[in-house]
Amino acid sequence: MVQLVDAHKKYLKEYKEAYELSLYHIEKGNIRKHDLMFENIDEVDVIKKHQDSRDETKLKPGYVPSYDYFLVDDDKFLGVIHIRVRLTENLLRFGGHIGYGINPKYWRKGYGKLILKLGLEKAKELGLEERILVTCDDDNIGSSKIIEFNGGILENKVENEEEDGIFLTRRYWIENK
Repeated sequence: MVQLVDAHKKYLKEYKEAYELSLYHIEKGNIRKHDLMFENIDEVDVIKKHQDSRDETKLKPGYVPSYDYFLVDDDKFLGVIHIRVRLTENLLRFGGHIGYGINPKYWRKGYGKLILKLGLEKAKELGLEERILVTCDDDNIGSSKIIEFNGGILENKVENEEEDGIFLTRRYWIENK
């Protein structure tokens, strides 16, 4: 059964695989560095980080609490989602309430639609406001389709900048009543 679960060590081998495949896609130019949703488990204790992300006292300045989950199907790791409890000025421009990533080996299999759907349900359980902001790069057609499938209404596109240049971000609002 496909579901969102708290981070667990039994999924870390496939999580690491998702990280490595994502790096490959960054190198090939298929995704940008800021789209990397997975971390190097040799450098970061992902389980502890996910637990600590809920506690504002354990966060770096400027960060907001988030509820982070793995998308799994029994023993198979499919992806990760971050549900942020509020927006900073930066998250309002780029990032939004929800960020998600699917293990590249499972791209184009419907898991993106599902992780966002489940994430919206989880956001409601967590008491997030009725309007949820979800963003994606302007040229990320797959992600824009996922967001629109889940009720996202495009508000606008804003210009953002990072170390590898300027890019456009699509900003979608989803009514999560």
